[in-house]
Amino acid sequence: MYGEWMPQAGFTAGMPVKIRVMKDCIVITQLNTRELWGCIEGMSVTYLNQRKVKQWLDAFPGALHDTSDIPVIKRGR
Repeated sequence: MYGEWMPQAGFTAGMPVKIRVMKDCIVITQLNTRELWGCIEGMSVTYLNQRKVKQWLDAFPGALHDTSDIPVIKRGR
């Protein structure tokens, strides 16, 4: 996804985005590591190698930039 409107909306080149499409509405937000961690933990039904997940997130397309503006999601295990 690209266009002149993206920098005007606060997005930077290569920034990974999350797109949600609803009736009469499209929501585009920045994708960040904390949200991905929550998704990965939520989908995990077996052992989660956090070191390998961190390596994968560091190499994720678009080099995720953690803005630290979203609270950490903690799940009991």
